[in-house]
Amino acid sequence: MKKIGVFLCILNCLFLLTGCWDRKELSEIKVVAGMAIDKGENAKYKVTVEALNAAELNTQSASGNAPTLVEGIEGDSISEITHLFNEYYAQLLIFSHMKVLVISEEIASAGRLDFIDFLERNREIRDDFNIIIAKDGKAEDILKIAAHYRKASSLKISPQLDHLLEDWGGDPGMSIINFISELNLEGKEPVLAAVRLKGDVEKGMSTENIRKVTPDAIVEVDSLAIFKNSKLAGFLSLEDSRNYLWIRNDVKTTSLSIECEKGDFSAIRVAESQTEVTSKWKNNKPSIHVGIKAEGYIEGTQCYKSVEELGTIEKYEQLVNKTFSKKIADTITNVQRQYEADIFGFGEVMRRQDYHAFMKVKDKWDKEFAKADVKVDVDFVLRRSGIRSKSFLTETEK
Repeated sequence: MKKIGVFLCILNCLFLLTGCWDRKELSEIKVVAGMAIDKGENAKYKVTVEALNAAELNTQSASGNAPTLVEGIEGDSISEITHLFNEYYAQLLIFSHMKVLVISEEIASAGRLDFIDFLERNREIRDDFNIIIAKDGKAEDILKIAAHYRKASSLKISPQLDHLLEDWGGDPGMSIINFISELNLEGKEPVLAAVRLKGDVEKGMSTENIRKVTPDAIVEVDSLAIFKNSKLAGFLSLEDSRNYLWIRNDVKTTSLSIECEKGDFSAIRVAESQTEVTSKWKNNKPSIHVGIKAEGYIEGTQCYKSVEELGTIEKYEQLVNKTFSKKIADTITNVQRQYEADIFGFGEVMRRQDYHAFMKVKDKWDKEFAKADVKVDVDFVLRRSGIRSKSFLTETEK
């Protein structure tokens, strides 16, 4: 009996001490930070990857060499291409830490998005990377720009998008699972953030780009890409992107500029916000109401110098309500007229709130959305005025 116990103990230890069957030594792998999809010249796709040179990302071991290696291969299948990169790289590419997927405007406009099936199926690729559209240029160029922050373009773009969403609103934060879901969703069209390369791509590829106070090239968040019927339909401005997020209840904090007197503006910081949308069938067309409740404080002012004066706070609140009710309504109207694409999910809301009415028009919802009555009401409450109640401008005018 004692021998059996010893045998079982040894057997248990063997199971605990077994290694991973698919392990790879660190010296044998290279981490991919970003992937770009362009139209190939001689094939369906051109896939470009940005692979990190780990030694150059470490301040203690950096020697001034290129922080990343960027190469591209053409082919008809994204899956096959990803296994061919040892044409260029000596190490095995690992995609599990990918931060950015860049899709060219040309590919998105043609609706060639079937490669997403591979990205969703692949067990090594996580669902935590940003998907963006490269506007007015090649997707591969976005990955070639040496950046001040962490030196790699992908490692700069990913937090850039996250911080923009957190601090102002401008990136829809679309994961690949959500994007696929919205491509197939009744009553909602998907959107993605769009970026643009500003400057000279050839100069931006050099490590000298990092050493300059004003870089020769930089990647900027430009706008919001609208999809319709699985194809890129057009773009909205960055401010419209913020309005889109506000309607979707995805704005965390943001800053507003309101014209309080002709040529004079005040800055308002929104600290909290809550959006409720109702959508129902009324008078033979959709009737949509967007109600936004928000609160915040004054960040700076060029008029209404003292909030202690009776009625000043109410003036600020009324200005915010009037100004941004109109701006958000204008964004919706623009999308209705120009694209007839319900990116806001009003159809999805109607499906939940007025199911039978929506099912009658779901096959032509975009047409119905285009003629919908939409009302936007912003209810803003000013909680405080910063650390002072009077502007210094009041004192200098005396």
